[in-house]
Amino acid sequence: MPLHLYAFNVELKPVEVVPGDVFLLKVITDKNPASSDFPTAEFAGKKIDFYQDTDNHFIALVPVDIDTSPKKHIITVTSGEKEKIIRIRVKPYKFLTKKITLPEEKVILGPEDLKRAEREAGLLKSFFSQNTARAWDGRFITPTDTPVSEVFGVKRIMNGEKTSVHGGMDYKGETGTPIKAVNSGRVVLKDELFFGGNTLIIDHGMGLFSVYMHLSEFRVSKDEKILKGQIIGLAGMTGRATGPHLHLGVKLQGINVNPLSLFKLDL
Repeated sequence: MPLHLYAFNVELKPVEVVPGDVFLLKVITDKNPASSDFPTAEFAGKKIDFYQDTDNHFIALVPVDIDTSPKKHIITVTSGEKEKIIRIRVKPYKFLTKKITLPEEKVILGPEDLKRAEREAGLLKSFFSQNTARAWDGRFITPTDTPVSEVFGVKRIMNGEKTSVHGGMDYKGETGTPIKAVNSGRVVLKDELFFGGNTLIIDHGMGLFSVYMHLSEFRVSKDEKILKGQIIGLAGMTGRATGPHLHLGVKLQGINVNPLSLFKLDL
């Protein structure tokens, strides 16, 4: 029977977000569960990809860019020939600003360091543009039980000039603190980078990646399949770090998102 004869409902979790969050979009239909006809949706000018869960609902994880304006944003969902318009509220949020002083060589890069940093940025971008099959298993977990030392979205003004936005979360940890994979996936990068030091990237599928920086040791290999909670490395202070810690980043569809918002989702 054609999909357009079936009714469908749409759920948002949560119904309100702040810039940098991830939200869950669920489409529930009364169609034949065996059907391979997936709904389509669009948010902020981008196509949304769905997967089918064990209850035969269609699920998508949707990133909200940190520069998204605070207002109600439209999400267009189509199933067969039927279309629904829903709205999600992006609330205003003021991220922290920190003024820090560092040695000049940690702020202003020389020509060779700048070339290396730009080359590595291009390499990372090439990974984050990939879209593989979903590999994660249920809810995401924190990589360590140690306290958070710096939250997502902090605006750093270094030496009164250079400005950067913290695109992840920093966890306190002595050198050697075990670091766990936040979910299942495959290691797509294991390398020593200029900014991140010893860095691992795990591809969880559907454009979702977790990034672990400043490790003192690796405990996995490139292309290795990883299980949620597996020890993948040890915390350290390699790269441009002023002390031992873990920087955890999450990329979804090429967008930096707040890991904390991902951990809160019931998947």
